[in-house]
Amino acid sequence: MRFQAQHVQQAFELIRRNGTTPNRQSTKWDIIDPETNERFPPKAVLRVAKEIAQDDSYSGGGGPFTNGPLKSRGFDIVLKEGLESSEIAEDIKGILNCQSDETTKERLINARLGQGGFREGLIEIWDGKCALTGCDILETLRASHIKPWRLSDDLERLDAANGLLLAASIDALFDKFLITFDVDGSVLVSPKLGSKDLGVLGLQYSQKIKLRTENEKFMHWHRDKFFSEI
Repeated sequence: MRFQAQHVQQAFELIRRNGTTPNRQSTKWDIIDPETNERFPPKAVLRVAKEIAQDDSYSGGGGPFTNGPLKSRGFDIVLKEGLESSEIAEDIKGILNCQSDETTKERLINARLGQGGFREGLIEIWDGKCALTGCDILETLRASHIKPWRLSDDLERLDAANGLLLAASIDALFDKFLITFDVDGSVLVSPKLGSKDLGVLGLQYSQKIKLRTENEKFMHWHRDKFFSEI
């Protein structure tokens, strides 16, 4: 039989008692238990609910493919608390309300969060290292859009050429146009940053990245914005 709302409620209780496996954690969404207002990872809830109901129908991945069946049973799916009040949340809501198909929506949401195929593509292109510092601790690296998300169209948002793999501190500077990169890859630093700031951040004027030809149209846009902010 197909799983029903009561199976989801039973899943909440089982997960509450036994926890869930790491690969069933969620980075974007939570499902709310209406009886307790507790939050649970949707993938884990769906898996357990279907096991209880002996429902062997194909679920088909995460995102809307997980959330849809749970929402159709009357449960609320919300962004994780850390995302709810962020600019990212508004962008994700816009994606969910657009006319794209569910697969495209999932890809766009992942790209906005620096995850999924967009991040994987940048990891491959940059050999799993920060394009500027060479740091290879993946947990500290961010999939950064060169031309910001809100000013890009959907194709640009998913285009790996519009991305750099950057250490978190470098990504923050790049995102706020406090640094950019010249045609030869040399780092350009805003006068808003003093030498003491650069020392704390481990940033040097001599540092360079090896830009690809495909990056240049986006980097040209970023440089223009950088100079306009000075």
